[in-house]
Amino acid sequence: MYRNPEHYPDPTAGAALCQLRRKENRLNTGKQFEADWKKSMPPDAWCYRLKDSAATYYGGNENLSFSVDNICDFDVYRYPMHHYFELKTIETPSIPLTKIFGSFDRDKQKYHKLKHITDMVAAASYKGQTAHVVINYRGKVNRTFAVPASAVLEYMQTQTRKSIPWQWAALNGIEVEQHLLRVHWRYDVNGLLKKLEGGNAGNV
Repeated sequence: MYRNPEHYPDPTAGAALCQLRRKENRLNTGKQFEADWKKSMPPDAWCYRLKDSAATYYGGNENLSFSVDNICDFDVYRYPMHHYFELKTIETPSIPLTKIFGSFDRDKQKYHKLKHITDMVAAASYKGQTAHVVINYRGKVNRTFAVPASAVLEYMQTQTRKSIPWQWAALNGIEVEQHLLRVHWRYDVNGLLKKLEGGNAGNV
């Protein structure tokens, strides 16, 4: 139980503090996944981590006028192809669409970050480019899949379910092999790039 400076129980402040700590833990988990992903890059691949939106640091406010609006998390190039990767990690066996597309605006009837995915799909329509949402299902599933942005967009547009189960990601994406070091994970990004380069086309 959280106690105020007078040492009286304060459940309201305690609940707020717990919520902030849970949010911080979620952010830290996501950042660690991104860091592990970057460290898993093969040496012959150029990898750039795009800067986070300011909304990430200001309570998740997606309407900040000065917020950076990047297409994805990682911009990767290895001859002869260019790749866009948006990384998501979730503890549960199904990832909510809001975690990929942002919060849903009921007035506009669309997700706040829908343009990020549509821009990725547009980029992948050009020969030599690919765009994937990399979903890391932690917990009991403990598997990672690179799903084409076009497939994720189609799922949102055609399915009534508001989350993406890992089974669907397994059927529609490419599994990325992973192994645990002492604390951190390493992902077979080299193997993923080889599969994408084997297609040698945009819509992979």
